[in-house]
Amino acid sequence: MYSAEESTFKEEETCFDTFEIDNQIFKKGEYSQTEKGKHDKIKNKFKHIKGLTEEELNKKDPNSDFPKYFAQIKTKRFKYTGILSNQLKRDLYGYSFMENDDEYLGEYKNEIRDGFGIYKFRPNEDEQDIYIGEYKNNKKTGNGIYLKVFKTVENDSPAETILINFNCGIGEFQDDTFKNGKIFSVLNDVETLYQGKINELGLPSDEDALVYGDGDKLFFGKIIDGEMIEGRNIFVGENWEKKKAYYFTKNNNKDAPYSFDLNKKEEKDDENIKMMKESSVKKYKDIIQNIFKDINSVVDKFKNYDTAISFDFENEIKKKLKNNVENIIKD
Repeated sequence: MYSAEESTFKEEETCFDTFEIDNQIFKKGEYSQTEKGKHDKIKNKFKHIKGLTEEELNKKDPNSDFPKYFAQIKTKRFKYTGILSNQLKRDLYGYSFMENDDEYLGEYKNEIRDGFGIYKFRPNEDEQDIYIGEYKNNKKTGNGIYLKVFKTVENDSPAETILINFNCGIGEFQDDTFKNGKIFSVLNDVETLYQGKINELGLPSDEDALVYGDGDKLFFGKIIDGEMIEGRNIFVGENWEKKKAYYFTKNNNKDAPYSFDLNKKEEKDDENIKMMKESSVKKYKDIIQNIFKDINSVVDKFKNYDTAISFDFENEIKKKLKNNVENIIKD
């Protein structure tokens, strides 16, 4: 589910289109332009020095402690729009389009993805993978969402309706690995939510897992390597009232691999139903669709140099999307 990302390329700068940044802006913590089209304000922060070579740029105050340039760079390995340090390294924030068609919009520290970012993997005709969340030392580490969006065709419909589906890991990542949280999926309009731990293979594995699916079924119990081993199935109505429930265990009988106990009572049924009802399980689809829409919008704006210069990364991207990610994780 989780694809490998591009490595850090050795840069070979070939073209610069650059704005020099007033260092006083960084001392005040104001390093992004907030009002699109206000060119007088842009001039107070950026001085256009288009066409300078790498050698000429290196001669300009190389010992300053502050990131120096908002630049558009074309190299043999990638295109970059964003902040550059005096050493001409990607720094603070920016947008990179890699030679393998992957895209990254987010925070950098001396060429390394570090902080909050959005990574869009090269799409194919019917599928797009995106990670939104924290990075440390070029790896997904911290709170994040890994989103896979894909299309299917509903052949039973008169016009072969195209359905947009997605599968996403929501929660804690460490060294590029999804460790703990939720897996939410929508396949042909059927929603499924898993809450619990994830093993090293990226599969649900938890002694006390929770699963909601098929519009009316809740499972509470033990899942190992993505397989339900034992637990409680509860079926609910539209208003979350319990209709029926039963306990089951997996056994070694190939012909009848599960044993069922329809009479076993569980005092926590109502408590578990209430807990799932009060979560935003019914809202996950809308939340994730809105995040996907916001991602495509901000990435598109950073593809245009003039738009990127006037875009407030800290507030319009980082703050908004980071809050959305953290809220859906905490739910």
